[in-house]
Amino acid sequence: MSIIRENIPCWYELSFINTEDALSLRISEEYLKKRPFILKDNVMVMDMEQKFDFKEFDNSFYGNNFGFDKSFTNTGIKDGFVELKANLPVVRKKDDKPCDICDGTGKNKSFGDECIRCDGNGVSYIYDWKEAFALSATFTLLFTYLYMPEKSIDSKSHYQLITICTITQKEAHGGSLCGEFSKAIFSWMKNIGCVESFLNSLKMVTVKAYGKMWGCKLDKMEVFDAYDFKMMMKNGRLIMDCPGDACGIHPSEYCWMDEGNNGYKFSCHNVDNPMQQLTLLAGLAALHDEARRAGVGVF
Repeated sequence: MSIIRENIPCWYELSFINTEDALSLRISEEYLKKRPFILKDNVMVMDMEQKFDFKEFDNSFYGNNFGFDKSFTNTGIKDGFVELKANLPVVRKKDDKPCDICDGTGKNKSFGDECIRCDGNGVSYIYDWKEAFALSATFTLLFTYLYMPEKSIDSKSHYQLITICTITQKEAHGGSLCGEFSKAIFSWMKNIGCVESFLNSLKMVTVKAYGKMWGCKLDKMEVFDAYDFKMMMKNGRLIMDCPGDACGIHPSEYCWMDEGNNGYKFSCHNVDNPMQQLTLLAGLAALHDEARRAGVGVF
């Protein structure tokens, strides 16, 4: 079964909480009952705990927290879905040492304008990846568990629009992700009236998400080129980039040749770390939110 060709009842969905800079993952209670989440002696959990030196793993969908090092908080059950929320972590943090480029002045030595390395703050920065890896690893575990659809779920409200798979590793391409867009959301994207406005709404979320993790206010995001957050769409097929070396998600090659009414697979390029991965997940979440607000897949 695949959402590319079939309308399958929704078993999970990803959203972005704009007011909190947080990702929300909603999982069908019926899915949890029909596909029990078995973690006893789970190889993936033990391997990630060893590789990333996580302190703990909360394994109940009905407890206060879920995931590695309390990555998610449980915000309750609504309309038959368990709701888990994860605040995006700050990765780039201020250090107590002066910036090694401007010597703590906050000014560019040659031109006198603001130092782009320290955002004019005159301090150096460190990268603390611990929380980002914990959140990414928890998503990877959850998306692996949620990979298989459950067609027998008796959903009376909406179809699955997007499915996602991720990996979490400390190496090149270690934040890779891929997935599928359903036939319903693809049909909607092909017929969006004002594409530029739609893409700008997605871009605002990715900039906000990356800025939160970068430890930078939105009015300081000019340090990144507009191309870093490139958004393009052609005939309903989406390209979404974030800062990095041609880093982003795009349609899988074969789908450009498919002119039918089916959905399509997407994959990624050069997604190397959790900050890039979580930014792209935020963009996909925003896409999902826009589609739901438009009534896509609702019946």
